[in-house]
Formats: sequence, C-alpha cells, structure tokens
Amino acid sequence: MELHVTCTVESAAGIQQTRTLCEHFQFSKQLKQYVKSLLDLGVTNITCPHCRQAWAWQEVRAVALLTNRDQSLYEKKLSWMTRDNTESFKKCPGCSSLLQRLDLENLCMECPLCSETRGETFQFCWACLSKWKGASPQAGSCTDESCHIVALLQGCALISNRALTVHGCPSIRACPSCRVLLAHSGGCKYVTCKNCSNHFCYRCLDSFDVCYTAQPNWYHQPRCAKPLAARQTFASGKDTCPHCHSAASLSADPSLGPPPLSGQAW
Repeated sequence: MELHVTCTVESAAGIQQTRTLCEHFQFSKQLKQYVKSLLDLGVTNITCPHCRQAWAWQEVRAVALLTNRDQSLYEKKLSWMTRDNTESFKKCPGCSSLLQRLDLENLCMECPLCSETRGETFQFCWACLSKWKGASPQAGSCTDESCHIVALLQGCALISNRALTVHGCPSIRACPSCRVLLAHSGGCKYVTCKNCSNHFCYRCLDSFDVCYTAQPNWYHQPRCAKPLAARQTFASGKDTCPHCHSAASLSADPSLGPPPLSGQAW
C-alpha cells in the first residue's frame, strides 16, 4: 500500500494546507490539532474530519505532520491502549513501528517506513510476522508452515488477573527449550514444561535458576530482574531458539483440540 499523504500547499492567504488520502485539503495546523485531540481522548480509530474515511495509524503519522517527539509519545500511548487488540494493531517486525490493519481479512501487510528505508516494498504476514512469501498482496493465508502456531502466540489474550504473578503475560507461551506450547493454568510465575521438563519463568522466559537467583525475594511478585518478555515469534525450520540457542521448531499436539496445546503450566 503506497501512501500519498505528503502533498502540502498554501492557500490564497498563505496558510499551509495538507491533502489527505481521501483527497481533502485541511489546514495543516488544524489537522494536527484534530489528530492530537483524538489521541489525547483515547480514540484509537481515526477518521477523516470531512468524509469519515478510516485512516490507519501509519497514514495518520504521515498526514498529521507530527514532530518526531510527538510521534514517539503518541505511538507509545497508542501501543499501550491497543495492546490487547492484536487483530488491528501490531509492531512491524522490521522496524518496530506501530502499524494498524484496517482490512481484517488480509494477512499481507506493508510497512511504509521499511519500504522507504530499504528502497523496496517490505511486506510481512500479520499473523506470524514472517516476511511475506505469497504472490498476491490481497491474501488470507500465509505459506509459512508455522504460521498458525505463531499466530496463536501473537494473538492470544493477555492474563488479566492482577492477583497472579503472571498478570500481563500472554496466556499461551512456547517453552524456551523445546518450543512446545503451554498455557498458564494458575499458580506462580515459575512453570514446568511437560514435554522436556524445562523449569522456567513464565514472565521473563529465563530458566528458574537464573531468574530466581537474580531476585530471590521476588518469588511471589509479578516482576523479575529482567523485563516482561514480549510475545514470542519463531521462524519455521531449524532456526536457533533465542533463549536456549538450541535448534528446534514449534510443535503442538492436535489431539488436544483447538487451540493446539501440547504442554500445560504447573
């Protein structure tokens, strides 16, 4: 998707105007104030002030003429407000900028910042975040063999029970050792994989020994010496696990039914 949002002209009175994607001209200062006011109010879906056509955040970022500081501040705020809405908002796997998907049926997503930086179109699969390999830009399926499992890791709900030490974690994780999927079923943040007996922290994904030794007094606390680990994404095939550095691929036991889980946290 190529964005045409950089056209600015001056009115007869010498006031700068910006042309939006839907071909409407708006005084640049007013447009900036309009976008900032919506973001300040917690509005995550921004539309054209003239025709109400929906604008994706990456389009807003370009058309609103925000300063680099404002872009950074509002993107952090928007990331926090939409942290549970992975169907519509995700960070680009190439540059980590926040992207909004308006067509929920299309898994093929382009990052305009990466495309501009690389000098070629950069597209990725919205579900598994791998580089897009399909021939069609309007597709509802990805050719990566692990797409459906990585999509589960990326799109599962966050644990919202504040009484648990895993509050804010994805409800499904992949074991850092063997990559079998696990679902936290209650109890503390330290879990054991049924498949390989790996004992690790569900929050930071470090081994029990490493995490516990760093802060033994935080055994029953919803925090670790390291930050909360992000949602996991692994490429298919024989890539190296980023945590244990062993070669493994994601797996699941289909006999357990959807969603496919082959491990359970204890």
